[in-house]
Amino acid sequence: MKTRFLAPIALLLASCAGVHVKETTVASGATHPRAIYIRPFDISEAVYGPHGDDGDHPLRKSLAPAEFAEDLKEELGKIAPAMVLRPNEAPRKGWLVEGQFDKVWAGHPAERVLPGPVGQSKIVIHVRISEVGGRAAAVDEKEVSGALGKHGHVLYEFTVEGGSNWTGPNGGVNAPGLGDSIPFDFRNAAEKIMLEVSPDPYGYGVRSSSAQ
Repeated sequence: MKTRFLAPIALLLASCAGVHVKETTVASGATHPRAIYIRPFDISEAVYGPHGDDGDHPLRKSLAPAEFAEDLKEELGKIAPAMVLRPNEAPRKGWLVEGQFDKVWAGHPAERVLPGPVGQSKIVIHVRISEVGGRAAAVDEKEVSGALGKHGHVLYEFTVEGGSNWTGPNGGVNAPGLGDSIPFDFRNAAEKIMLEVSPDPYGYGVRSSSAQ
């Protein structure tokens, strides 16, 4: 009888990983950008602790912004054409996505199968989405009502956080199990950011939607 419940329990545990919006500062309701430009997020001040040898922490930390930027590019590309900006490139007309990591913590895979907070990963990211090349970006700062970023009018500003939670040993498509949690947390965070700025991303309002 016990074996009949192993698969459902493992599936339930694996579904616990995810990211949610902790706080929203600006929400403009803007939609349908012409293009989306992603500037790799700042990680210089973040608490960073991946699983693995201590000696490779600086290497993994330096690569994290590029890794997350590619995840964002793939997810936000579902809304509009998206590209990752190089250091010498500037955005044109559309949305500029930038921000900073506050915490990237891998946890301990061997402890992640236990109930409770032991071994769980943790990720906290501050996100800022601005309009570039549009009317709001061209006017003087004093004439614009609302928040302004250094590149233009801030459309969205919020913080996402989450982690592996209790994933079980096998994990799943969004949970690391006994593996490295950081790539999973990055992908979950990128997907959550895309969902937050998409109107009806699951198509619930479409009568023929299979989601119903």
